[in-house]
Amino acid sequence: MITSEQQRRQIAAGATSKTVTGNVATVATVAADGITLVLPGETAAGTKKYPYNAACTFSPGQRVHIAREGGTIIVEYPIGGMQAL
Repeated sequence: MITSEQQRRQIAAGATSKTVTGNVATVATVAADGITLVLPGETAAGTKKYPYNAACTFSPGQRVHIAREGGTIIVEYPIGGMQAL
């Protein structure tokens, strides 16, 4: 329970600075064991590899649709054509 305006502001500030929203990311690298991504709101790729839809072909620099499921991100499909890095 929020008991003061100060608590409400702290919670709101924390939520906006740490919440990643959006369902479009950019592929950084592609490997057999996963894809690294530049996630929405980030400027560089992380080191974590995410599972991907093996029925699709992915390339670095490509924009992709992502889904957040069970605490991880799944790369679903490419969006549009290739984009330059």
